Amino acid sequence: MKTKVDLGIIQETLLIPLWARAAELQQQNPIIIDPKSAEILESIDYNFDKFATSQDSQVGCCIRGMILDNWVRNYLEKYPQCTVIEIGTGLNTRFERVDNGKVRWFDLDLPDSMAVRKQFFTETERRRFITASALDTDWIAEVKSVSNEPCLFVAEGVLMYLSEVQVKELFANLLEHFPSSSFAFDSMSPFMVKNQKHHDSIKYTSAKFDWGIADIKLIEKWNPRYQVAEVFRFANLSSQYLQRFSWKTRFFCYVPFLQDFYRLTLVQF
Repeated sequence: MKTKVDLGIIQETLLIPLWARAAELQQQNPIIIDPKSAEILESIDYNFDKFATSQDSQVGCCIRGMILDNWVRNYLEKYPQCTVIEIGTGLNTRFERVDNGKVRWFDLDLPDSMAVRKQFFTETERRRFITASALDTDWIAEVKSVSNEPCLFVAEGVLMYLSEVQVKELFANLLEHFPSSSFAFDSMSPFMVKNQKHHDSIKYTSAKFDWGIADIKLIEKWNPRYQVAEVFRFANLSSQYLQRFSWKTRFFCYVPFLQDFYRLTLVQF
């Protein structure tokens, strides 16, 4: 018997990257090999077929996951016993993909998302679940209690659903409580937010994008202690990956003034 999910409007979008990673297993040279996601997808009662033609989302979610995975692995090489906090973790399987046997890991999400997650994942000594909004501060003490090592925060497919005020609040909280830590996330341009009705998978949900930023370096003007350490755009991809996208997305990647339509960023506090 399949599991029914009861998720809020935005929280429902966590099923899109799950579907994307599961579908990637059908590729001859998969970007991400994630059998756990395929196993979960088969267990959930949901109409995933509506995403069947969402080519750019399917590829994009896997590329996004690959880049963030690589950043986490790099961080773990530098700080093997660090703490990683996955903000808005959904049904992500990043821990399974990058665990080095030493990292302390927190999966953080809202109550409805976490209720679904707990049906497929189990807490361990090094991996804990936190049921909370990232905008709250009650969860901070639990994270700080386990380690004095630097922290890496990861927010995949999360910030674009917040307002700019909320994004700035989150940044300020992380800087205040976790100085010298890093934050990896994805973001899009205001143009993409404005034209979200054309997004090939979000259009099948009721979720709405809110925050967009034209130049990611503008974050450094919010506070001089925010340093943009690395930026990755789809335009940086090799032809091996670019050819998987539709002609429209490839066009955005090839035209210089459009290349900032979407990017992944690593910020150091």
